[in-house]
Amino acid sequence: MFPGQAARGAAPIRDPAETPRGGLLRRVVLLSALFVCASAPATAEEARLDAAIGKALFERPWVPAPSSTRANDGLGPLFDARSCSACHPGGAGPGTTALDAEGRPEALGLVLSLFRSDGGGDPAYGHRLETMTLPGVPAEGGFKVEVQDGRRIPRLASPGYGPLDPATHMSLRAAPDLRGRGKLEFVDDATILALEDPDDRDGDGVRGRARRLATPEGGSSIGRFGWKASHATLAGQASEAFALDLGLSTPLRPEPWGDCTEAQTACRNAPHGRDAEGEPEISDAIVQRIVTYLRGLKVPPPPDDRRGARLFAATGCAACHRPTLATRQGGTVALHTDVLLHEMGDGLADPAGVPGAAAGEWRTAPLAGLSRALATGTGLLHDGRAGTVAQAIGWHGGEAAGARARFDALDAAERRRLIAYVSSL
Repeated sequence: MFPGQAARGAAPIRDPAETPRGGLLRRVVLLSALFVCASAPATAEEARLDAAIGKALFERPWVPAPSSTRANDGLGPLFDARSCSACHPGGAGPGTTALDAEGRPEALGLVLSLFRSDGGGDPAYGHRLETMTLPGVPAEGGFKVEVQDGRRIPRLASPGYGPLDPATHMSLRAAPDLRGRGKLEFVDDATILALEDPDDRDGDGVRGRARRLATPEGGSSIGRFGWKASHATLAGQASEAFALDLGLSTPLRPEPWGDCTEAQTACRNAPHGRDAEGEPEISDAIVQRIVTYLRGLKVPPPPDDRRGARLFAATGCAACHRPTLATRQGGTVALHTDVLLHEMGDGLADPAGVPGAAAGEWRTAPLAGLSRALATGTGLLHDGRAGTVAQAIGWHGGEAAGARARFDALDAAERRRLIAYVSSL
């Protein structure tokens, strides 16, 4: 990737105000500005308007600064996509984890995470290998994926800032389905903590623990979002995505250069989209409207298959993929997750752990919406390696080894019934 070159066949970057959609985006900008000083929506109509604005912002293609439409700019200087919807399946657009014949990602649904055991990023590349860049800013490069015994092994391609630090690890991450996930914010910490069983008191081999995240006030919160339960709120998750995927600053991630490190001088010195020193490129009002939109995304209703549900419970799948969780409003959220970290064995483990989550620990991935992932060919598991439910189950080890063994022990008809049930979620 050369400076200014769009990745993976993408069209050249240009200001959305100069496109047929420019009028829509200008209206979104004006609507967003009206809400900058507004409080939480007081009526259902205001909430619907917030969600509509959030959807438009989720789909908005951001452009580099300075642009003719100030509220649209700030993209990069290093980035993985130009809009939120470019990567996520089940949000406003499709996502894919497919690889071409040379092992390169075919679309934007797969990114390369860079991390060290202390939780930091690479000294030169930061926390993510961004595959796109703006003119005048040296590119970080790209990556290829080798498949070895079913595992996906990432390799750097044309690294622009030299080799990674020896202490830096690499791991692929698939952009998750977002539908319904926002409702996890309505589940009390106490409900999640009550599901913990780190000492396996009931002897079922499933332990599970909540990830406790330090807060600025010196307390802790419970992680709900991300493959490693690394965020307690949608706003936190969205702010990280703005920083790493788009190179845009928010109140929670105020660095205007996104993931650019001190070693990337041109990136640090590139123009940014702030109106005034100290102001983020993405205001809290924009973040909150996107959060409102994400909270409103619905998942398909669970299948009316009692026999399949009974098999799901009998094999032990429901011990982690709990069909429902109670919310503080007295209802339930049906996502098939317990939001806990579980040790999943060496087959799924990262090269190393990070503070708060071991290499083989993963938050129970919600299964709701899995039917769409299968229909669109989006790979399953954290790196998209599994193309079917049976393949995904086959990678389950550690605490899930018992459930996998019980699945393998089913007769052919029962296995088909259980796979059909899970595939319809």
